Amino acid sequence: MADKTNTILTIPEPRTAALATKPYPVAGPGFVIVEVAVAPVCNEGRIYRDHQFEWHDSPEHLGHEGVGTIVETQPGSRYSVGDRVIVYQANGCQECFVCTQGLSPTHCLGIPYESYEEGMAPQDIEAGLLGIEKVNGSASGGFGMVQYRLAPEHMIQPIPDALSFHHAAAANCLLGCTYTAAEEAGVRPGDVVLIGAIGFIGLGAVVNALYRGATVVVLGRHPYRMELCRRLGVQHIIDPDDDGWLEQVHALTGGRQGADVAFECAGVPFYLDRCMAGLRRYGTMYSLGHDEGSVLYSLSILNDLMERHINWTGGHDVRHRDRDGLLRMLCDPQAQGWIDTIVTHTFPMSRAGEAFEIALAKQCGKIYLLPQE
Repeated sequence: MADKTNTILTIPEPRTAALATKPYPVAGPGFVIVEVAVAPVCNEGRIYRDHQFEWHDSPEHLGHEGVGTIVETQPGSRYSVGDRVIVYQANGCQECFVCTQGLSPTHCLGIPYESYEEGMAPQDIEAGLLGIEKVNGSASGGFGMVQYRLAPEHMIQPIPDALSFHHAAAANCLLGCTYTAAEEAGVRPGDVVLIGAIGFIGLGAVVNALYRGATVVVLGRHPYRMELCRRLGVQHIIDPDDDGWLEQVHALTGGRQGADVAFECAGVPFYLDRCMAGLRRYGTMYSLGHDEGSVLYSLSILNDLMERHINWTGGHDVRHRDRDGLLRMLCDPQAQGWIDTIVTHTFPMSRAGEAFEIALAKQCGKIYLLPQE
């Protein structure tokens, strides 16, 4: 492949997005090379604005979601050239407790979160996206915003012929992580689900709650995104700045005096306070968002958790055990209609700067980039 190259997206400085040419990926055993059809935008708008990176990102390593077509396999692969696949984020070790229990590879024990100092990039580990290029001896392809991506075989899933790339691309951070959240929280028909902070994660939480037959109550105030919620079928939207917001929640939940489940999707105290207060006793709080950096949040162990018997957890990935159920959801015509509503913009990757500006203005739901354009 000496005559081929790989075009990648970079953010070399704040408010600047540029394409760069890198060598074509090199794939070792257990990896395939995928021609990326859709690279959804996740946290890259914030990176574009602040030029601050999480441990797994860098100016030339961006994007973790995607779908595409396999263009190269290695001997013994169970996949074939031409297979259309979802590429899930991360690269679990396949051996630790998390991986062998079918849990989320982003939480693989090969990624030593507990030992990180703030701002330190773990350059020496092989788990996670950061290690993909290293283990393959490749100069490109480990991340999602590229023309050609290196994908571990255990992190891809075949796409049925009838499922479009457009709908399959919702499998990661749009509907995938919120699918796992709804499964873990046990959302079921008849539940009241409170969702605070409506960005694309919040919209994904709305869809997953509706898909399970729950009544959705949205805490939100951005006009564009509240209109998206109405188009999804949400009937109860409460302004969190309203002095009587909690009384409105209680009126909708009757004798339960609060929601069964709350999805908090920003990771900021304003919405954490409201989602916690809006839960019934024995309710479940699920954190799906985090602010820049690590927000410290104070609560009373006795009054907020123990006396009300609140279960609080969180996550931001798709469990391996959820992939089949998620795929069935993506193939459901109603779910596809919801995806069409909340994927509001599509841009060639060459116009990523425009996409990021729209994301920062919040005049959008989910945004897709097309690396082949």
